[in-house]
Amino acid sequence: MRPAKMVKVAVVGLRRNSHTILSVLHDLGAVQVEPVSGDALGFLKKEVGGQPMREVSDELLRIRSIKSALPPLPVTSRRKFSSITELLDASKSINIDGEVKDLQTRIEEYESKLENLRDLASLVGKLSFVEVDLANLNLKSASSFVGEMDEEVFARFIEELKNTLGSYLESHTSSNGRVTVLLVVPTDKLSVFGSVIQKMNLRFERIPQLSGTPKQVLENLERQQRELKAEVEKLRGELQSLSAKYYVDVVCVEEQLAIESRKLEVLENLGFTDSLVVIEGWVPERRLKQLRLALDRNTENTTLVFTSEPGHETPPTLMENPRPFKPFEAFVRFYSLPQAEEVDPTIIYSLIFPVFFGLMLGDVGYGVLILLIALWIKRYTEHGGHTIVPKGLRVFAKTFFRPSGWAKLSRALIPASIIAIIFGFLFNEYFGFHFNQYLYQALGCRSTSGVCATGAVLDPTTSFGLKKLLLVSGYVGLGMVTLGFVLGIVDAYWERKPRHILGKAGWLSVVWGIALLGLGLLHQKPLNPAANPLVGGYIGMIVLGVVLVVVGEGGQAVIELPSLISHVLSYTRLVGILLSSIILAEVINTVFLGTLSGGVASAVYGVVILVFGQAFNFVLGLFEPGIQGARLLYVEFFSKFYRGNGKPFRPFGSRRVYTQNEVEIPEAR
Repeated sequence: MRPAKMVKVAVVGLRRNSHTILSVLHDLGAVQVEPVSGDALGFLKKEVGGQPMREVSDELLRIRSIKSALPPLPVTSRRKFSSITELLDASKSINIDGEVKDLQTRIEEYESKLENLRDLASLVGKLSFVEVDLANLNLKSASSFVGEMDEEVFARFIEELKNTLGSYLESHTSSNGRVTVLLVVPTDKLSVFGSVIQKMNLRFERIPQLSGTPKQVLENLERQQRELKAEVEKLRGELQSLSAKYYVDVVCVEEQLAIESRKLEVLENLGFTDSLVVIEGWVPERRLKQLRLALDRNTENTTLVFTSEPGHETPPTLMENPRPFKPFEAFVRFYSLPQAEEVDPTIIYSLIFPVFFGLMLGDVGYGVLILLIALWIKRYTEHGGHTIVPKGLRVFAKTFFRPSGWAKLSRALIPASIIAIIFGFLFNEYFGFHFNQYLYQALGCRSTSGVCATGAVLDPTTSFGLKKLLLVSGYVGLGMVTLGFVLGIVDAYWERKPRHILGKAGWLSVVWGIALLGLGLLHQKPLNPAANPLVGGYIGMIVLGVVLVVVGEGGQAVIELPSLISHVLSYTRLVGILLSSIILAEVINTVFLGTLSGGVASAVYGVVILVFGQAFNFVLGLFEPGIQGARLLYVEFFSKFYRGNGKPFRPFGSRRVYTQNEVEIPEAR
């Protein structure tokens, strides 16, 4: 499947309709506006926003400042602005800047005082063991400090004081073993005191001038805090009243001002004459008709002109895949965005990756766990709600992906885990244990051989099963490499590059010639062309392929021949990773079962090994198939046809939440 076909057009209209035309383009959201091409600049001139731009920008900054201060409220209605003049009048009518700023300043001032009072209350609380008037500590020749430390540190601290300060000391030991220390330090000994606490890595707080016992001071501080909180709540109530009156208007005006600001910024890309305006941009071909209808419906004498021949300019890329495959677009973009004229491999990736992942995992237990985790992530990222996951872990997860990224990853893991469950059943693997034989016996299967006895349709740990899986992985590798070259031929055909077609066809001939020779060797067929005429045909395919590669891609391309063989064989890692997971799980289980006959202590030790070993294997089973499955597609498959480095399609427009379209946009057909 290819990305959306893009067409470059020029919108030519009357200069007096330029704002309406920009409104059409914005509300349609289907045109990526580009600077007017150099050929047209000879008879067109540029224009900047000027005074309207400055006025809109100033109002936008002012309104955003008001919006950030007002408590948010639900907005159920949407407003429509028919002109910039109406918008600016509506913006200027919201004249509450001074009132909002004054309320904000007073709230911040009171909250700062509250914070200071809380800090002071915390300090005075440490002095609760002192029953004298704290005014006794208000000395001109000394400063008072309070600090906390462990009992062991306190003993060393006393010794240090005896050697340096000889200061007044009072202390109190709490029930948790912490010692609170009240210390009076003469002014001339402050530098020595500072050195002592720095050397011992202690923290002391200076006691300000206070009056009354600690209990009286705390009561007074609590009263002051209540008064300040009441003032803050009163001010917040006034802000809430302003929000109830103005918030809806503020958010509507802010959104429309932001849209108008974008329109005025786009003016730099437009070309003007005294009577005309010219706007160039890329639009998906399927939306051309909608663009024409929207322009005809809202403007007069506006035409569309095609400005680029195919192949002359590189169009931007708009990936358009069916809804079920949308989550996998992120995996393709992670590698590189496709160019607009090449194959978009998203659908192929979305069909192949889950199979690779499921085959490499190949365990019912691990598959069920990953499925449950993926379903939980999908539900949590889409609907929110309570979660038992610690906040620190959630914050750590966001360093890798945003919530939308985790949602896409979960939707990709759901089919992959289901396929892992299916393969796990076929391999009879349940966290490394084997249960299928008991199921078959319960269903009446009494045979002492075959599936009824082993429980596995195909056992990867047996010689027969391993050979079959390796052979299948080889065929998968051959098929994927073949598909890659076929897609390369399709790309070259679309781009009208016949030499590239020859080169890709040559590689196809080489890889199949080598594969057929290899299969003959595996089946012990004679490799002498005289005894086996087919061998001559295989060699001929290789020779013909090399010739085509040299003609199509040049002689230096032949050095890629060894990598071609390695790419096919690389798919055997599907089996290697599967085997490593199965064997590790079985080793863990064997150790666990062996500890059950050695007493309670041995059994507990075995359970610990089982839990941590299975958890480790689960983490490997989650990451290794994902990494290796993606690598097989990115390196061994994409390299046969995919160039990437596409330019993303960024249409002019923005999402409206609080405002209505300024113009009438017909439905897409």
